Amino acid sequence: MKKKIQTALRPGRAAFYVLFLLFAACGLYFSKPYGFIGMAIVIILRMVAIRSDAERRQRVYDLMENIEIEGGEVRPAVTKSPLPTVVALATTGQIIWANEAFADMTGHFAHAPHMRLTELAPTFETRWLIEGKTAFPGELRMGRGIYHVFGSMIQSGAGQMMMLHFIDCTEFVHLRDDSETRRPAIAVIAIDNYEELVKNTTDSEKSNILAGIDRRLSSWVKDSSAVMRKYDRDKYIFIIENAELDKLAAKKFSVLQEVRDIQNHEGVVATLSIGIGRDGETLAESYKYAGLAIDMALSRGGNQAVIKNRYSFEFFGGLSEEVEKRTKVKSRVVANALSQLIRDSSQVLVMGHKNSDMDAIGAAAGMVCAARVKNKPVHIVVDREHTMASDLIERLETQSEYKGVFVSAEDAMIMCDFNTLLIVVDVNRPAYVESESLLQSINKVAVIDHHRRAADYIENAVVSLHEPYASSASELVSELLQYLVPTSSILTAEAEAMLSGIYLDTKGFSTRTGVRTFEAAAYLRRAGAEASDVKRLFQSSFDQYMERQKIISSARSCGQGVIFAITGEQVDRIAAAQAADELLSIIGTTASVVAFRSGEHDMAVSARAAGQVNVQLLMERLGGGGNHSAAGAQLRNTTPEEADRLITEAIRGYLEDQCAEKQNEH
Repeated sequence: MKKKIQTALRPGRAAFYVLFLLFAACGLYFSKPYGFIGMAIVIILRMVAIRSDAERRQRVYDLMENIEIEGGEVRPAVTKSPLPTVVALATTGQIIWANEAFADMTGHFAHAPHMRLTELAPTFETRWLIEGKTAFPGELRMGRGIYHVFGSMIQSGAGQMMMLHFIDCTEFVHLRDDSETRRPAIAVIAIDNYEELVKNTTDSEKSNILAGIDRRLSSWVKDSSAVMRKYDRDKYIFIIENAELDKLAAKKFSVLQEVRDIQNHEGVVATLSIGIGRDGETLAESYKYAGLAIDMALSRGGNQAVIKNRYSFEFFGGLSEEVEKRTKVKSRVVANALSQLIRDSSQVLVMGHKNSDMDAIGAAAGMVCAARVKNKPVHIVVDREHTMASDLIERLETQSEYKGVFVSAEDAMIMCDFNTLLIVVDVNRPAYVESESLLQSINKVAVIDHHRRAADYIENAVVSLHEPYASSASELVSELLQYLVPTSSILTAEAEAMLSGIYLDTKGFSTRTGVRTFEAAAYLRRAGAEASDVKRLFQSSFDQYMERQKIISSARSCGQGVIFAITGEQVDRIAAAQAADELLSIIGTTASVVAFRSGEHDMAVSARAAGQVNVQLLMERLGGGGNHSAAGAQLRNTTPEEADRLITEAIRGYLEDQCAEKQNEH
């Protein structure tokens, strides 16, 4: 209502002059001469406005009637055009002239000659004309119609104006949107832990478990007009329209929680992974996307749904801890493939993540051992100025076999050739490796990592050992070494380096440990690793201890067991990580987040969890990653105040989503 009043009283409108005429008439009560003079002035102004509008419209009409085209020929092209056409002031959008087609299209112009384009189409803007473009970006909604708009700037005696032509595309847009909503998406559903579910079960119990999963899946898709078929003992495929898929996604794929009600007599809970491919040019391409999505879901620990389109991944669920796999078949297969790759390469480069830690250096040392036994030149790429494993590197360099092994990324770039093998350990994201340019310049790349896979993972790796259930990259490398080299070939310093990596990521074998973690530790012990020597690597200096306590003193509770501490000072990364670990020892704490300054303009974030909180999902909200219990992120060009706000919002959003998941579960 207020907007309508403002529009009616805009200068130039009849109501504007009527209002002032009433004010002048009221003035007769106080002074007749002044009242009559005021009324005369209002009448004169109105007549002048009418005349100036008429003259301006005539000039515009003459311009529209006679447009000079190439060659000097003049013809009445616009007024007789079947396309709705309008001329408006470029500054205000006020309509000056329109042809009959535009008047018929809007049904407004004949009754409101002073309307502005934004009154007819609120989303209209003129930036595209100013930039020299001739087409309005996207479609313009005007009333019940949708239009493509083409235009240009014109100069005349009436000032700078814009001439716009409208093409009705309402039916086209409706058909296009209908086509998009009806386009089929293809999904692959896998039972994550099929082997564990049916192990040691009777035929009757096995049938009941699988029948229960079938019932829940059928009930989940029964109202979505989807087609679902089981094509393997633990896999399903179903085809669904995009509109129906959006409805399932809005409910966070509730079947993920429903299936968890099923368990066998040993208490093993059933979990599903769903990989969905959409927006492919063909069904074959959508099916390919579905395959990539299901691989992504499984590599992130399962119990989640992943949607893959031509541009990105979208994740749902994944709040539960990874389930350990007990078979070492994959490690043996990868070891054989890696052995052949090393043998066929001219040299080997091993690289971890930026700000490398003991796990990255320990896993790299294991790969150095494998290459040395194969008699191949090998180097570890590391930034000695930015590493949290300086003591471990110095201990390794005391060995004669490690003279000149540690090199910078620049030196590695110079020495690599077309037949160089690059082994990436403890990281799967290109932006987080020690040198992204080195990664891009080498064709043969192998990846060994235990973090949950992120959307921007290293693609086209010739060999990949990615096991998110593993405690550390050093655990995976120690398993590979059992098939790659004799135990006697492993140096004591190398065995202790790998054991220190396991010790770091398991917090002294207290978290994320499984049967294979202790098997790997036992293997390294047989190779000569001493636990007492490893533990000395984790001793803190006095300065680190004081920094850690200062961070802890700034901690505050964010609710639901999450504690957040932030400092605007530059602190040692080891001290920050230790502070996050120490905060977890507080009773009732499920997760801790520590933020600190990293460089002059950046902030770093370290997160730890013990329980139901998945800090990987939390850090992904900040552009980072990691695994269920340990993750981090880097906030570029961010002040401590901005970091505080961003992290607090991320924690709040994660906790709200987790509450919604639990409500859906109940």
